[in-house]
Amino acid sequence: MNMDYLMQLIAKKVSEAIRDEYNIAMPADEISHLIQPGRMRGVDIECRIAFRIAKQARASPQKIADAILPRIKDELYELSSANGYINFKLSNRFYELALSDPNMLDLKTRNERVIIEYPSVNPNKPLHIGHLRNAILGDCLSRLYELAGFKVIRMNYIDDLGLQVAQSLWGYMKRNANSDEKFDHWLGREYVSISKSMENKEVQKEVEQVMQKLEEGNEELRKLNREMCSLCVKAQHETLESVGIFHDVLVWESDIVNAGAFEKGMNILREKNVLKRKGSGKYAGCEVVELSSHPTFKNLKDADKVFIRANGVATYTAKDMSFAMWKFGIIDCDIKFDKLLIQKNGKILHTSAQNGSRAMQFNHAEKVINIIGVEQEYPQQIIKMILSVAGFEKESENYVHISYAHARLSSHKFSGRKGTWMGYTSDELIAESVRKAYDKIKDRFESYGEETKRVISESVGVGAIRYSFTKLSPEKELVFDWDKALNFEGDSGPYLQYSRTRAAHILEKQGIDEGWNARYEITTDAEKQLIKCISMLSIVVDNSIKNNTVHRINDYATELSSFFNKFYAACKVIGEDKNVSETRKRIVEKYIKAMDICMNILGIPIVSKM
Repeated sequence: MNMDYLMQLIAKKVSEAIRDEYNIAMPADEISHLIQPGRMRGVDIECRIAFRIAKQARASPQKIADAILPRIKDELYELSSANGYINFKLSNRFYELALSDPNMLDLKTRNERVIIEYPSVNPNKPLHIGHLRNAILGDCLSRLYELAGFKVIRMNYIDDLGLQVAQSLWGYMKRNANSDEKFDHWLGREYVSISKSMENKEVQKEVEQVMQKLEEGNEELRKLNREMCSLCVKAQHETLESVGIFHDVLVWESDIVNAGAFEKGMNILREKNVLKRKGSGKYAGCEVVELSSHPTFKNLKDADKVFIRANGVATYTAKDMSFAMWKFGIIDCDIKFDKLLIQKNGKILHTSAQNGSRAMQFNHAEKVINIIGVEQEYPQQIIKMILSVAGFEKESENYVHISYAHARLSSHKFSGRKGTWMGYTSDELIAESVRKAYDKIKDRFESYGEETKRVISESVGVGAIRYSFTKLSPEKELVFDWDKALNFEGDSGPYLQYSRTRAAHILEKQGIDEGWNARYEITTDAEKQLIKCISMLSIVVDNSIKNNTVHRINDYATELSSFFNKFYAACKVIGEDKNVSETRKRIVEKYIKAMDICMNILGIPIVSKM
């Protein structure tokens, strides 16, 4: 018994009531969106069905609501109507059944294969906090989908053929890495220096030669490039693992291209008459996807999209198009994989490899989600549209771009080319968060030993970052604030951690009596509000999956902790009458389980002592 079950029950009853009262056929699933949590004091659920059918029933909404009321009675709620709304107030019976139901926190499960790609950073620099926002969003979505039973492939796409990488490779061949510095930091600094030297025409020429040889598949340069990029990617993954972010597979652009995926993708578009060669005009000699006649793009100045330039060079969007087709299994290629490393979570990180030893299926997804910055919204929209134009309607519908705005500290913005990320890398942010967390807890928990304080500060520092990076909807700019992130009083990761630990300590003092089977004693508003909030979990999770976002989980977890703290202040758990005490211990137990689910999705570490 939970709110999801109850709302479905109400939808079924309302469907039957309007059929019997007004001879109107409307399935329960069409009515469900008209049943929402109540907005007025004393109303737990409200139903707007009367407004929906007023014209068809030829009656006022209030008259309809009054007519339906007797037909939808149930022991789980009390009924009333006002201004056309049908209002439900949960009965004690609902709270008793919800609390006693071992399946109260069960979630709807699916069995679909989904690829979630993140953060896909060029392999020539450390991750700055914008990249970290990408990675945390991707990781949280992966956790959310896995919780709901999806088969999730966590993918990191490595662009190892672009100009930036060619510039870094040119520098890598000329300079020795500083062994005392983390490799991605060293390479990033070198890249900034090389970018400045690109004003020199001789350097420009040499870099272009490197890039051309890479595109042609020069074996010596290919191996050296993979060596450099792999060292950088491994260093980036050290950063990700330090905040609990992991992957299943790295897919390298060079491996996708060398396996023929690009040509296969373009051939399908040619066969579908979607990709056409222009014989004259502005794009003479280019292969173009014509979108100027499509309603979505017709008013744009440059609606037609060049995929292959007149010199035969493919655009980034063309390569991304083929990669999307490979993800869905529209095209297949002989791509082999190897084991790259064992991650901190004990799982293998695989990598595509030209001479890989294993044939593994990391594509054929029913759904593809890409976490990519807002500046890529237009190219991503084009890919989605072309899938539809080419006849892949289902794939187009299930091609999802999660667009996110930039993240910054204070007034600072980032540019990898200019090096303004220096001093604001993810590594530095994480280290500073842990240090500040230690400063917060060292006096608060004086009785703890240094090792315990260190462990707690790492968990609190990571939790502060992950909460702050998920609290906003992705399209909003994130400005990271230390005081808010490490606030123990509310709206922060430490607040969730502290509330959850406080609850666990209650049951550590006195566990649940498993043999107790007397009646539940639920008498206070604090108990009811907390139980009701717990019972909303499955609805929140389901809506988050539908909307491909996790900030509602963040909001819910904060609200849940707030209700628990009110319960903690108002309701004594240990030392009360047996029935009252056992009832409240079970409320605490359900709260802990619900909070663990939320913190798992958000990736906020659980702290046993705090």
